[in-house]
Amino acid sequence: MSEPSMYVCRVDTPDGTKDYITLIPPETAFTQGLFPESIVGALLRPLEPGEAITPQNFARNSVFVKFMHTVIARHAPNEPGFQAEATRLGEGWIYIIDQRTPTPAGPVPPEDIIGAFEVKEGAVRPGSYRASDRHMILSPRGFFRLDQRLHSCLLRELMTLQSGAGQ
Repeated sequence: MSEPSMYVCRVDTPDGTKDYITLIPPETAFTQGLFPESIVGALLRPLEPGEAITPQNFARNSVFVKFMHTVIARHAPNEPGFQAEATRLGEGWIYIIDQRTPTPAGPVPPEDIIGAFEVKEGAVRPGSYRASDRHMILSPRGFFRLDQRLHSCLLRELMTLQSGAGQ
């Protein structure tokens, strides 16, 4: 899976120019505005032409991170593959792994574990989702990548918030 589309929205504020990173296309952001859940993070200083976004010049937005975890907690247990894995596992934990990880079938670095759900008697225990505080929204391997279904849920919920905010 390719990296999700991330956009840089440059905004002039009373404190100077700020570059915000968002999943919302700039044309939508500039017509309807940015809201806290739509801002993945901010750059510590504006990018120079041709400069890459790196973990050293990026600060994640805790409001977005909380929103992302809420979407995962709400939608992941309803995915057919997730339910099948809970049945197969029986007891234990199902981990949500960042798709950017180089070793999805082997040892996964802590920064690539997004969170986990507890499984009891072959079913996800309601309310058991635990977000990992070690997950990195942006690592040296790039921005986070949810699986296609969860990413679609995240975008859909962001666009629903965005359309409500623009009214």
